Amino acid sequence: MQVQKIDYDEVALSRVTSVFKESPIFQAVLLSLLQPLESLQDDMMYLAKNMLNIDEAKDYHLDFIGSLVGQKRLLVDFNTEPYFGFEGAYQAETLGTINNPNIGGYWNSYSYTNVATARRLNDEEYRRVIKARIIMNNTNCSVDDLVQVLNLVTGNQKSTVNRVSHRVLKVRISDPSGLGAYFLARTDRDDNIIPVALGVRIDLVN
Repeated sequence: MQVQKIDYDEVALSRVTSVFKESPIFQAVLLSLLQPLESLQDDMMYLAKNMLNIDEAKDYHLDFIGSLVGQKRLLVDFNTEPYFGFEGAYQAETLGTINNPNIGGYWNSYSYTNVATARRLNDEEYRRVIKARIIMNNTNCSVDDLVQVLNLVTGNQKSTVNRVSHRVLKVRISDPSGLGAYFLARTDRDDNIIPVALGVRIDLVN
C-alpha cells in the first residue's frame, strides 16, 4: 500500500497570510504546533503499511491479525504429558518395565486422557500457525496445501505426504514442538487447520 507523506510544515507555511509571512516568531510557534502531527503521521504510515503484515506484527498486533483469519493463540486441550509412542515423536516415551512400572509414558486411551491443559503460542509459532490458517481458509485440499500447512505448523521443511489411495494419505513429519501432532489429532474439530478433503484419512507414520 503506497502512502504519500504530507509535509505539514510546507503546507502550513504556504497558507500563512502576508501579515505574518515576515514574522519569524509566528512561524516558529506555528511549526512547533505541527511537530506532534509529524510524529503521529509516522505512526499512522507504519500502521497503514504493516497492519496486516504477519512477519512484522508482534504481541497484540499479531492477536489482531489472528482474530481476522479465525486463529486463536491459545491452543486448548494441548497435552503436555508424555505418552507411549514412536521414538522421536513429541513427548513420546517407552513402555514401563516389571521392575520399574513408574517409567515410560501414559497410554492414551478412553480410560486415561488429560484434556485439561492448554498451550499459548509464542509470536514465532503463532505467525506460522496464522499463515497455515490462511492456507486452510482458501484451500482446495490439495496435497501441496497439506504439505505447506504441515511445514508451517512444525517449523521445518521435512514433512512428506504419500497418497496410498484416494482416501488414505500417509504423513511423515518432524515435530519436536508437538504442534503437528496436535493439529493432526483435530481434523474432526471445528478448529481444524489441516486441509484434507471429507472422507480422506491421514495416517501419521514414523
